[in-house]
Amino acid sequence: MDNYTLNCYCDQRVLMKRDETKRNVAKVLPLVYDILRYVNSRDRRFLIQPLRVGSYDTHLKVKKADEFDYNVIVDVGKLVWAPGKTRYYGFNNTGDKVVEKKGYALPDPPVGQSFTKIGYLKKQWEADGLNDGVASMTFDDDIVPIKVKRWFKSLVGEAVNQPKFRNLITTDRISSSPATTLSVKFPDIHYPISIDLCPMIESQLEFKPEFHWPRSNSTWPSQQKRSAIRKVGVNEIAKEPFYWTLSFAACEKELLDGIDIKGTCRKKSQRIMKRLKEDVWCPPGSKSELTSYHLKNVLFWECEDHPFDTEWQQELLAARVKSMTYRLLGYIQRGILPLYFHDGVNLFSSKDKVVLQKVANNIQAFLDQPKPYLSE
Repeated sequence: MDNYTLNCYCDQRVLMKRDETKRNVAKVLPLVYDILRYVNSRDRRFLIQPLRVGSYDTHLKVKKADEFDYNVIVDVGKLVWAPGKTRYYGFNNTGDKVVEKKGYALPDPPVGQSFTKIGYLKKQWEADGLNDGVASMTFDDDIVPIKVKRWFKSLVGEAVNQPKFRNLITTDRISSSPATTLSVKFPDIHYPISIDLCPMIESQLEFKPEFHWPRSNSTWPSQQKRSAIRKVGVNEIAKEPFYWTLSFAACEKELLDGIDIKGTCRKKSQRIMKRLKEDVWCPPGSKSELTSYHLKNVLFWECEDHPFDTEWQQELLAARVKSMTYRLLGYIQRGILPLYFHDGVNLFSSKDKVVLQKVANNIQAFLDQPKPYLSE
């Protein structure tokens, strides 16, 4: 693995076409705002202005701009960490998974998840007639993720069922993913555009000591960047049915902002890793448990262990990609990839270990003889 070969691979397989990207963005943004304006007109708790996240917005997307990610803010105002209490609700026993009162308590939230109480706001919603019937997003004093996700998906479904969208957009079924995914087929683009809309509470919660970030012995990121990230705070997304999942997407976006301001190769290394994942480690047609989010966290850990810009000069591109690839292989072999901003969360905990082992085998084969893969 050498710089020349990697740079050629980057030019041929990684970089996006600027004109094509500009065209896609010009089509996607008005569409998203149009959909969210409709959703907001039906329920003002979902704000029109989304938070742009994901690979494209952080300049980590590879090849073409065909995936866009947006967090749609659920307006609950400012929150603080609240002491836990026993929750006596869950799904009914009839198969339609309606949330109802139960005679037993829900377990305490797993690491990286939480309950969210908005009792004061719930009363206002009820007084305004916003929280009735299928539009109810609460149970007792909690705002419940599965209820938020179902209602939001229903409103997005109404929006895309308008005549102007009906033959243009399809939506996925509700799933364990926190996002409602739209597949858009523009007449003049020969591939579908995927848009993820994910309900999020912009809670801006403080970092807890048990997150172990920032680590006391680390010198990356800078104190100035750490302060900016703390100011952004921790948000929550509707992923699991009853527990809100802590979201560090806004923190990650802030961390990536200006990361290569001195001409370093951090993002370039990451984009090469992403393309290798798609081309070599998880080839098309094979099941993959390895995601771009995993690779983003690998980048962050690599940056913390190699904190100086001198270690990320362009002439060290091959060294950094090789180091990150070995790091990724080690995480897979141990079955543990800690979330950078909360190291108690294992990003591999729910992944199929057999599939990950196949990915590890592909990575090892690449490391043994990288040049044939990079020259194809």
